[in-house]
Amino acid sequence: MEKKQAVTGIQAVVFDLDGTLVDSLEDIAFAVNTTLTAHGRQAHSLDAYQTMVGWGLKKLLVTASADSPFSGPEFDGVYRELLTLYRSRPVVATRAYPGIEGLLDGLKSRASLGVLSNKEDGMTKIIVSTLFPQTGFRAVCGSLADRPHKPDPTVLREMLNEWGVAPRACAYLGDSDVDMETAVRAGVVACGASWGFRGAEELIRAGADEVFPHPDDFRAWLERRLERN
Repeated sequence: MEKKQAVTGIQAVVFDLDGTLVDSLEDIAFAVNTTLTAHGRQAHSLDAYQTMVGWGLKKLLVTASADSPFSGPEFDGVYRELLTLYRSRPVVATRAYPGIEGLLDGLKSRASLGVLSNKEDGMTKIIVSTLFPQTGFRAVCGSLADRPHKPDPTVLREMLNEWGVAPRACAYLGDSDVDMETAVRAGVVACGASWGFRGAEELIRAGADEVFPHPDDFRAWLERRLERN
């Protein structure tokens, strides 16, 4: 197996959103279950959504309705209903994980910070601006129809190029295999947030360089690697 390059100075940290910065599962489940049951489909438990999320709301609707799928124009209409419902109540139960606000406060003057999510771009920006108004992220990027989604590394690479940051000087923190694949393909440091929706085993299997059980552990790891200018 090829030995990975050692991690020395970190200049940038890019975060996944759902399951990493915020616990949004209850609001997501409410929107999807409400939409499903309105169209005669079966709702799912909150735990079931932990393994279904990660690919964006449209893919989630496909997965959640797999037993009785919507098709063609019907799917498009139901998806618009789902998106409208979720947009109307994006931050009801959604909260930052314990330790995240302290992590961001300690980083905002010391590293370039960004968010890269497969959640629809408008919703990503709403949630970040609502819960982290003082952080000063240099970029907050969600899913756009004309841009590749994670695990494609294009948007992450573009973000770093704009900042003038080399890949191995960036830590990408996420909670799923999608995030770790994105990080590996981009050549950045793949950091797993095992406090999120999936857990350590999936993150390790997907190629995480490091796995952290709590934001404070990630903060301590960064403290030893942040470049001091």
